[in-house]
Amino acid sequence: MNFVKKYLSYLRVINQKKYESAYNGTLEINWLNGKKILDTTNTNYSYGNLGEVLKKGMQKVTTPFKEASNEILILGLGGGDAVKQLRNDFKSKATITALEIDPVVIEIAVNEFDILSFSNVNIVNQDAELFLKYSTNTYHLIIVDLFFDATIPDFVFQQSFIQNINNSLHKNGSVIFNTFILDDLHNIRNQKLIHLLKTYFTIQSFKNLYGHNHLIIAQKII
Repeated sequence: MNFVKKYLSYLRVINQKKYESAYNGTLEINWLNGKKILDTTNTNYSYGNLGEVLKKGMQKVTTPFKEASNEILILGLGGGDAVKQLRNDFKSKATITALEIDPVVIEIAVNEFDILSFSNVNIVNQDAELFLKYSTNTYHLIIVDLFFDATIPDFVFQQSFIQNINNSLHKNGSVIFNTFILDDLHNIRNQKLIHLLKTYFTIQSFKNLYGHNHLIIAQKII
């Protein structure tokens, strides 16, 4: 059956299943261009264009994140696209901790995308802001991919969150921020974020990726 859906998905989007979430509304398992993807009502959530954005970020990071001794923190598991890329595309053997506040999204990552097939991956059902506030661990790479449908939580753009990110990074660690710009207010918001980040990091900025995505890569200043 999946073979048929994969074939037909090159002709049109094939909807397979829907889940209802208190955090993200309707979540859809779709097939598009031969790939199984996770969508919300308003955006791709995992394994579509979003995955290409995250891949570009990982390609640009210079901090080591592939060795077994490295640790990676993903804020926003989604369907687990970043985990699969780290293991399959980048051959990373690092310990991965993936936070996801939405239990329905975790269910989807496990049941629809087989995320538990990857070893040394710890999935934590917790709020990312609180986790970082009280975390005593440090990471070589942090991926910030926090969305509720097509909305990014306000705390991502606050100084306290940026400071907690810095405190949770290894001395030569990096952060990948996946954001978007749809209007002038978003542009101003992101420029303020970059200004905050420059207190602790050197910055690479990539706008208009696959439409409206704005990728920000921050390397900790030693």
